[in-house]
Amino acid sequence: MCGRRPRAATQGVITDSVCVMDAEDRIDTQWTVAANAAYEQCATAFLEALQRHMSQTLSRKGRQAELGQYFASAEELGKAAVAFDNAEFDWCGSFPLGIQTFEDDEEDEGDGEDEVTPADGVLTALGRWDFRITDTDAVVVAGRAAYTRMWPDDTHEDAQERVQDPASAAREIVHADGWSALSSTTGLLLKRDVNQFITHDGLDDDEWEENPFRIAED
Repeated sequence: MCGRRPRAATQGVITDSVCVMDAEDRIDTQWTVAANAAYEQCATAFLEALQRHMSQTLSRKGRQAELGQYFASAEELGKAAVAFDNAEFDWCGSFPLGIQTFEDDEEDEGDGEDEVTPADGVLTALGRWDFRITDTDAVVVAGRAAYTRMWPDDTHEDAQERVQDPASAAREIVHADGWSALSSTTGLLLKRDVNQFITHDGLDDDEWEENPFRIAED
């Protein structure tokens, strides 16, 4: 239902088939001709992005090689959805999709209850394991085999797309069999390792997302 609190609205424009809200180009308020036109543009762009994404997704076969195109399509759809949601609010004061913007997050700060921190803090385990690569091909083969065990319905082509070097191979080996499996992987020779344990008060979500390894640097 329309009629939530009014705010200064942002003009919607079409850029590369996605409606983008330009914060520098302000219009007066809700129920204006400009807001109406911007809403129509963004709604049309959203529908077109949804149609493209639906067509692209329906054509998928579940192969690894499809992921790049899929994520690009999903990102385009997400941007179009946010622009549409904001444009409808600019026009009539409602968020039909309920997508919170950065502006909304700032307004809502402090409304929720504080997170409860465990009384005894947080234990962080830090470790480093250095392996000498003695046979790159063998490591890649082991990585692809680990991938296939975890995803038995995928093809050999999927495994080749997913695992192309020792780093991606190690990721799949650890995923399938745990860290200890690297020590017995043909083509890897453990040269040295070290670990450290730290107790602290914990990191908030922003600190974690910015750099979860900063605690090691500090």
